[in-house]
Amino acid sequence: MLTAYLIATAFGGTLLTASMVLGGKDTDHGGGDGHADHGGHSGDKSVADAAAFAWLPASSLRFWTFFLIFGGGVGTALTLLGSPASAVMVMIAALVVGWGSGAGAVTAVRMLSAKAGDSSTSPAELVGATGQLLLGAGPGEPGKVRLDVKGRIQDFVAVSDEALPTGERVMVVSSQPDGRLVVTKNDET
Repeated sequence: MLTAYLIATAFGGTLLTASMVLGGKDTDHGGGDGHADHGGHSGDKSVADAAAFAWLPASSLRFWTFFLIFGGGVGTALTLLGSPASAVMVMIAALVVGWGSGAGAVTAVRMLSAKAGDSSTSPAELVGATGQLLLGAGPGEPGKVRLDVKGRIQDFVAVSDEALPTGERVMVVSSQPDGRLVVTKNDET
């Protein structure tokens, strides 16, 4: 059994090393990414199939990497240390530790991915922001406003009820359903 544990540990280590060196991406959902499949059809069926098995951690390469490394490592350590437990007990311990570490790794990554930050900005979030007109705006004449939003400089279409020249400092007072920002002259300079 020692040979099997050593092979499992070596293979898991190889998978881990390859994913680190090659920058591997693990989908953690058993395939099916919504893109066209090999037949050129939409991937709706494969997405549905993947969702049905999403709870199963064994559908992830990450699971198998951790399962092999930790399960093989525990089996190797217990065997080399001359554990008083029988070979069957050592194998059960290796399987339990491997499964737990693999499932834990998949669960941790899924939880972290679900909480990933969103850097997109909705027009409603921009109300109160100040910026500068890159292109003047007035009644019936949309312009362009540059705003510093979430640490990034972004340009938006701006409209105004009053004529505002290029270079004017403005404040966003509302947003329209089409995403245009309603701006007014910013008296606070």
